Amino acid sequence: MRFGFLGRCVSLATFGALLAALIVVGYGLRDNSELLAIAWPASGLLLAALWSSPARNWIWILAVQLLVQVGLYFAYADRGSWQWGTLFAVANAVDGIVGAVLVRHWIAAPELPRIRQVLLLIASIAIGAAVSGLLGAYASIHTSVGVPFLRQWQMWWANSWLGTLVLMPVIMSWAVRWRVPANTAPAPAPLELLAIGGLQLGITCWLFASPPTALSPILHPQVLLLALVIVAAFRLPPRWATTLTALSVLIAAYFAGQHLGPFSSEPNPFVRMGAVQFYLATLIVIDFMLAIVLLEMRNTVLLLRRSEERYRNFVEKSSEAVWQIELDRPMPLGLPLDSQIAWLRRHAYVAECNQPYRRLNHQLGIPDADMRAWRGDVPWAAVYIDRLEEAAAKEYSIDGLQFTVSSGPHSSSYIAAFSGVIVDGKLARLWGVARDITQLVELNEKLKIKQERVQMYARQLTGAEERARRATAVDLHDGIGQQLVGLALTLDAAASRSPPEARLLLGEATHTLREVHAITQRVIADLSPPGLYELGLEPALQWLSVYMRGRDNLQVQLHVNVDDGTFDLELRILAFKLIRELLRNVVKHSGVKAATVNVKMTHEHLNVEVIDTGVGFEWQLSLFETRSQGFGLWSVAERIREAAGELTVDTAPGRGCRVSVMFPLIRPDAMLPSGVPISATRYT
Repeated sequence: MRFGFLGRCVSLATFGALLAALIVVGYGLRDNSELLAIAWPASGLLLAALWSSPARNWIWILAVQLLVQVGLYFAYADRGSWQWGTLFAVANAVDGIVGAVLVRHWIAAPELPRIRQVLLLIASIAIGAAVSGLLGAYASIHTSVGVPFLRQWQMWWANSWLGTLVLMPVIMSWAVRWRVPANTAPAPAPLELLAIGGLQLGITCWLFASPPTALSPILHPQVLLLALVIVAAFRLPPRWATTLTALSVLIAAYFAGQHLGPFSSEPNPFVRMGAVQFYLATLIVIDFMLAIVLLEMRNTVLLLRRSEERYRNFVEKSSEAVWQIELDRPMPLGLPLDSQIAWLRRHAYVAECNQPYRRLNHQLGIPDADMRAWRGDVPWAAVYIDRLEEAAAKEYSIDGLQFTVSSGPHSSSYIAAFSGVIVDGKLARLWGVARDITQLVELNEKLKIKQERVQMYARQLTGAEERARRATAVDLHDGIGQQLVGLALTLDAAASRSPPEARLLLGEATHTLREVHAITQRVIADLSPPGLYELGLEPALQWLSVYMRGRDNLQVQLHVNVDDGTFDLELRILAFKLIRELLRNVVKHSGVKAATVNVKMTHEHLNVEVIDTGVGFEWQLSLFETRSQGFGLWSVAERIREAAGELTVDTAPGRGCRVSVMFPLIRPDAMLPSGVPISATRYT
């Protein structure tokens, strides 16, 4: 239906021709005494067409089916009637519609053959045939006088169900072969196909073309044909096995309609047709189910084989050391730690490993003969045993275990991960993976050394900057500041002795000079806060609170309880600058005119808090903002980290802000070896 008007016409014409041929075949499979077909294969083609087409195209398919079937009905019926001929065609249409709806609902992926799908298909076909049999039987009792409704319904249901079973497995298996070749079995050997097919069709012709008196009951020919069908299902792909079985069923149905074969001796035509239909349906169902089961098993084996190949390629070609530890007796969970270690030593062994793992053992001088034994003294096993209690809480899985393997003067660093496999509540095996991180460790050590140098240079630069600022402030205060004061006194004296016309000019000059002096004093205060060096942190903060109240109209509640003698000048300067920067942020961003500063100390720490009740902000996002100028929160956090401090920011939009900083009074880097992390920053 996707190929335009001409394509639709060709598709529908092809469908109509095939349907007409199958209807003719169905009329040829009638039992002459009952005038009902033993099998109606046209119903299978209709179901396949509806199933494979969008619902919007069903009207065209059903229209063709009605026209073809009604036309052929009048060609074959002895006493044709438009009323009953149309009802027969509608009954077959209902069979296809109900079956297609159920199959679409129950079978989501027909391109993946599964035994469950076969059962659902058979059930859908049976339900569709049963529903259509209500209409077909109603029409049959009016065209075949004297036959009860229930009997007509049974015969209609059986021939529709058997007819669809004949054709649907063939269509499905060949469609999967054409659309998804990867999901099908390979083509059989031509000679084997000819041998099995010729033998099966030959036995069918002999069995059903012979009169019952010519068949020996000793050979049980019905069982012989069933055995050949099973052999075909085992030896041939589903598409060929179902095709041969469908041909056998059609041949058998034709001869059975001629009152030949093993069932023709039964005088009751209803019983005879039922026995034939049941036997032929058994052939189809067994063949189709067995073929799909075998195909599913084959695909599963192929999938397992491919998975095994991928696993082998991954393990053997991996640059990481991979090994599997099996326990000849699975270890129960919940044992004491000592019992677990003893159990591993007694029952664990290395079941398989790759080449990097062998090289890892060779570095320690362990020969291949001893490699399978569990050794608790090797570094990768020892580090796991040390963390066994932690691993047991995670189903014996843990990663990030670092160990070192020394071989002569050289040593290699590794990071390992272990994964436990729990079966029936017991530890059955362990998988281990180790990666060589020697280069990474060496690079990390070099990076730490360079970072320490950079931090040292930064501290030296900061110290030099502080000294320069202090010297500049002293020079400004003792030099320019004193000269400005002296010049102001000189101008005041000159103004007192000058005539009135010059006194006004000298007064303006004096006023300007005092403003310059005030600006100079502010610059000096910024460069070197008064009292910070000489008097201590508390007087400097008191001056800062007064200074910000006068300059920025910020009311600062100050609570300070410190002893300046317990920490060095560098920490005092850093704490002051930190508080000043945080108060400036309150002025710029909080939207309030009040803040609280708490400074206290314990035996080990200096604690600083700056609190406001302003608008707050997103602290995590502010860390990633680019700061073009100023000290900034990012710089605050960096300086605190360098001083081995801990920063906590408790804020959110509309919730104000509380910044807490804790500095150690004894620097940890004075006690720890080089390269060990000495600070942490915690964010709330």
